Amino acid sequence: MSNEKPLILVVDDEPDIRELIKDILEDEAYRVITASNGEEARLVFTQKQPQLVLLDIWMPDVDGITLLKEFKQQNTGVTIVMMSGHGTIETAVEATRSGASDFIEKPLSMAKLLRAVELAIENRAKQAAQRHEFALEPVGKSAKMTQLREQAERIAGHEMPILLIGEGGTGKHCFAYYLHRLGLYNNGKFIEVSPESFPPDSHKLISLAKNNTLYINDVALLSDEAQALLQHLLESGRLKECQLICATQLGLDKFIARGDFSEGLFYQLNTITLQLPALRDHVEDIPELVHFFVDQQTTQADLPYRRFTVAAQNRLRNYAWPGNVLELKNVIQRLLVLGDSDDIDVDDVETALQSEQPPQADDVTGINFDQPLREAREQFERIYLLQKLQETDGNVGKAAKLAGMERTHLYRKLRALGIDSKQV
Repeated sequence: MSNEKPLILVVDDEPDIRELIKDILEDEAYRVITASNGEEARLVFTQKQPQLVLLDIWMPDVDGITLLKEFKQQNTGVTIVMMSGHGTIETAVEATRSGASDFIEKPLSMAKLLRAVELAIENRAKQAAQRHEFALEPVGKSAKMTQLREQAERIAGHEMPILLIGEGGTGKHCFAYYLHRLGLYNNGKFIEVSPESFPPDSHKLISLAKNNTLYINDVALLSDEAQALLQHLLESGRLKECQLICATQLGLDKFIARGDFSEGLFYQLNTITLQLPALRDHVEDIPELVHFFVDQQTTQADLPYRRFTVAAQNRLRNYAWPGNVLELKNVIQRLLVLGDSDDIDVDDVETALQSEQPPQADDVTGINFDQPLREAREQFERIYLLQKLQETDGNVGKAAKLAGMERTHLYRKLRALGIDSKQV
């Protein structure tokens, strides 16, 4: 593996700051390219494909948040750190929600800059490890998982669209990446788009997809305009030289019956359909999944190793798992974080499963559904993070691991939401 440091793009309209950052980074043996405005940044980003971008928010031709969204859509794997001398909490929150890995304030000290870059690179390495995890064969020796792997191997050499159907938490994203690694375009990028980020014009969509794998999550929720565009490109043969993978939680026929999905698009996508089984339908794989997730969490998340007793594993096998494999992973992570002994026994599992119980239908956890989406989301985030802090007795490090966040991001989020972890 190459030890070459990542290529860094510095985007700032102030030449003194731009050159200062470049000099500091080059002194640390980083490879650096620069851009003085948004238009130049777009060109350099496309041509040079940097792994890390230091991006100023306030520039004369286009703001950094807009560029951030464009860059992340063009390359979901790029790491972007935002910079601003006049930032606000709201700006930092928006940047983080849009995919920024960090937000640093000017004036920049050498120590602050280098630490931000180091953290960004560490985060990038963790994401690479996760992508490696996704590329692994789906875990399990049950008949259903064996059949699924065999089906994946048979269809991997074809360019026909693939439709994945599976309940929430069954691992559709991981399986799509597994198909990408098996497929004809495994040397290209794995590009994920959602109904919210679906490109609005054909040229952008064709450009994104070419020589890559295009994964459309929740395809059933695409807008009428997005469905029409996708159907047109497939029918006309313009969306080619790519692997198209779409995912949905329910069969598309149900959405067609309600008038929410195009029947014509359904026939274009329904060439190859793979059904991902719910965890309750292959519980015999749970012991193997437990070992897999324990090894993963102890190596990637630096959690202490703890052994699940046979009784604990048997209790996990006899749980319904409405959240499927993702819920199992979260339960194991919680037990590793909160456990205080070398062994995890059935009583520990029972306590963790009780905390997984969904709220009753009349329990809306205090969220006001009459307010705008942004305010409702912030209210949910506040409730969610308070719950994680309560589970960890106010330990921010442990709460960050449970929430799947970097500790620095969680601290920033807590400040933005006005939460004092010491008071929890």
